[in-house]
Amino acid sequence: MPLPLEGLLVIEFCQFLAGPSAGLRLADLGARVIKIERPGSGEAGRQIAIKNLFVDGSSLVFHTINRNKESYAADLKNPADLACVKQLLAQADVMTHNFRPGIMEKIGLDYDAVRALNPRIVYGVVTGYGPTGPWAAKPGQDLLIQSLSGLTYLSGTRDAGPTPFGIAVADIICGSHFTQGILAALLKRNQTKQSVLVEVSLLESVLDMQFELLTTHFNDGGQLPQRSTARGTAHAYLSAPYGVYQTQDGYLALAMGNLDKLDATIQGGILADYPTASSWFEGRDDIAERLATALREKPTATWLTELEPQGIWCAEVLNYQQATTSPGYQALGMQQLVELPTGQQLPTTRCPIRIDGEKLYSAQAAPRPGQHTETIQQEFQLDSQVVAAAPSPISESAPSVPSQHKPLEGYLVVDFSQFLSGPSAALRLADLGARVIKIERPETGDICRHLYTSNVIMNGESSVFHAINRNKESFTADLKNELDREQVRELVRQANVVMHNYRPGVMERLGFDYASVKQLNPNVVYGEISGYGAEGPWRDKPGQDLLLQSVSGLTWLSGNADAGPVPMGLSIVDMLAGAHLAQGLLACLMRRSTSGEGGLVQVSMLESAFDFQFETITTFFNDGGQLPQRTQHNNAHAYLGAPYGIYQTQNGYLALAMGSIPVLGKLLGCDALLAYPEPAQAFAQRDEIKATLAKHLQTDTTEAWLAILEPADIWCANVLIWNQLMAHEGFKTLDMVQGVRMVDGYQYQTTRCPIRLDGELLTSAKGSPKLGQDNEAILQEIANLTAFRYGV
Repeated sequence: MPLPLEGLLVIEFCQFLAGPSAGLRLADLGARVIKIERPGSGEAGRQIAIKNLFVDGSSLVFHTINRNKESYAADLKNPADLACVKQLLAQADVMTHNFRPGIMEKIGLDYDAVRALNPRIVYGVVTGYGPTGPWAAKPGQDLLIQSLSGLTYLSGTRDAGPTPFGIAVADIICGSHFTQGILAALLKRNQTKQSVLVEVSLLESVLDMQFELLTTHFNDGGQLPQRSTARGTAHAYLSAPYGVYQTQDGYLALAMGNLDKLDATIQGGILADYPTASSWFEGRDDIAERLATALREKPTATWLTELEPQGIWCAEVLNYQQATTSPGYQALGMQQLVELPTGQQLPTTRCPIRIDGEKLYSAQAAPRPGQHTETIQQEFQLDSQVVAAAPSPISESAPSVPSQHKPLEGYLVVDFSQFLSGPSAALRLADLGARVIKIERPETGDICRHLYTSNVIMNGESSVFHAINRNKESFTADLKNELDREQVRELVRQANVVMHNYRPGVMERLGFDYASVKQLNPNVVYGEISGYGAEGPWRDKPGQDLLLQSVSGLTWLSGNADAGPVPMGLSIVDMLAGAHLAQGLLACLMRRSTSGEGGLVQVSMLESAFDFQFETITTFFNDGGQLPQRTQHNNAHAYLGAPYGIYQTQNGYLALAMGSIPVLGKLLGCDALLAYPEPAQAFAQRDEIKATLAKHLQTDTTEAWLAILEPADIWCANVLIWNQLMAHEGFKTLDMVQGVRMVDGYQYQTTRCPIRLDGELLTSAKGSPKLGQDNEAILQEIANLTAFRYGV
């Protein structure tokens, strides 16, 4: 099977996680990725280890992110090496880097210099906080981004203080956006024959990840998120019973709704006190406590037997040992072995995207530093004796792409999906220029129109719907009615992309499965999201975010050791699955633009949840099956040593990323920390180190500690909630908020797409559609097309 990106050459200057994770995805989709590294030591990420685990001389983390790539060693301060790299760039399709602003300009590999060498290159940049502004030079580190973006006030209980996601979420989501931007830029380049600049930042990506909650915040009088006081709380904006509950022998996750059926089952009398859906939010703390008391009376398996047949959305909460031996996981074939030069086989996860029904495996391990230098020099005829002439400046009169030209302009997407995962992918395609026609049921429409978040109703519908479905059209059709089906078939015949997120079997019954659609439109790119994959014993389970977090082991990464399972307080799995679908669709559109061949793109929420944890699960696989151990307090990552965490100060909170304990001790005037001089102690004795540090940091203000640590280049940050963030010039510089207008004149604020192309923000003033608002216009288009086809 030809992979969508076969024949593309990517030159990667990135290190650590965000940029390299995008390179990994491009490689898995078929691109050839050559990693430029320092001679000898290679990328700095080779020495950044979790749990001090190294394989073949490099950290296990490096191996998880850099498999399926080649390594070319070059000293970019050496003119001969730089000349060879420039010769390589002149033959490349894509170049990526994630250096701080200004670094590549000093080297002579900034965008203008590189596109003078190669006028058709796609040039990608990852920054921490955007290309300009007061935060531009701050270290772009995951925990710091979480802390500055307000994300840490969404998970855990109200009295837990800021609770970070216990995984490199900012890096991973930013890498996903970077992949989307690069693929879209390749499509644009194929149309214009000119270079394209792609820019993403960690901060913009994490703000985009919160888009549905921020839209609620913007349009709810600026109310801040209010987490529940009940243990196991799972979402600051959702009512009871949403959360994780202890049972007699484990934990049970309960999604939204069905409180009436739950109450009848446990005979708790809850509905007598809370009879309406709005009261389920107002009384959620009391309801959760009453449910918790009842659910502790029986084992998890018993509750599942009683609740699942009633259609109540629930799941057992699994750890890594249970999750990776579960039948649902085993059916996915999610694990692969890559072979090291030593012959050792290293288990890790595969790409979560399936193309044309095939899982994407690759046995090629991460390279040793400079492993492919000699063969690459010969293949590309790189001559270190030839110093490249200085590139010609870009002519002012050179043809340029119109600033408003978006990569997917002229593309039609017919979207059958609802809720969040599929619609979030369609939103990204719309932001990139596609026309998205949303197929909805008459009268009710997408169920998400009335899936309340925090009981905030905007213009008669939920804030969630407005956040996810702006910039789209709505066409109502009863897919059980033959006339309506034929109208939709006409749209499908014209579409570039058709997509859905129904359970397996539904689209077959409706006659809009891939095989049926391909008969109507042979070159279509067809995308589908399922909950648990198209095969296996879990295929028909409800694909709901909290349930996927619970069965994938994700809830055991955040919060402190005694907190029990702590869900991530937004729909992270939905968004990841949507991002992966967008990546696959864009990759197949890229293949279609060169070969005319469409394709089938399949992702599942479960595969996306496991892919999200590729670092931590690979560590689990290669660490004797040891489960993640969260720290007793100040936990921010179960696999990282002290000081990594968030600490209370005299007037707020301070985030500290990785760093030397003795150096911190000297800077902070905390002599007790000098007792830990060995780097290995940072993990082995992290609880006692964190306890000492936590006590000391409460003796002064956040601002006082920042004034000491930041000049010393210690990676740290203030921990902000949304109103503090939005008052800061660093946020205002991003111009991340946009106003949109619906057809009836209703206006609201929401976030924009986090990707910049050619320096332009991707914005659109078009709000979400009223149900069926576009039927008349679209029906006229269909009539015109039909008349043209049959010569009427």
